[in-house]
Amino acid sequence: MEVDKPWGRYIDIHREDQVVFKKLVISPGEMTSYQTHSKRGEFWYVTKGEGVMKYNSTNWKVQPGFCVEIKKGTAHQITNNSSDDLVIYEMQYGYCMEEDIERIEDKYERDFNAGGTNGR
Repeated sequence: MEVDKPWGRYIDIHREDQVVFKKLVISPGEMTSYQTHSKRGEFWYVTKGEGVMKYNSTNWKVQPGFCVEIKKGTAHQITNNSSDDLVIYEMQYGYCMEEDIERIEDKYERDFNAGGTNGR
């Protein structure tokens, strides 16, 4: 299943209640919301493109080969500051529902508690 987002799109590769594997494609110049999850953690692995990850109050440059674990409650955001797509494979573990998104900031002015309507 492919889902369009204001920042790009994601493709579900595998989905169960306690584990999700998806491909995130962040379009050039776009970013996800700055957010936390209270019921799930995530692993990210970058395969294409470049950008910046905001992880709590630290910014990291990301490029192919970059990987990170995002534990429950960790504020995070990814920004594609390049002219090519930024591709990230994400594995979620725990309670893996789209409504487990608490937005801190969002350039697209979506609801700050996703409630299952817009996701990331």
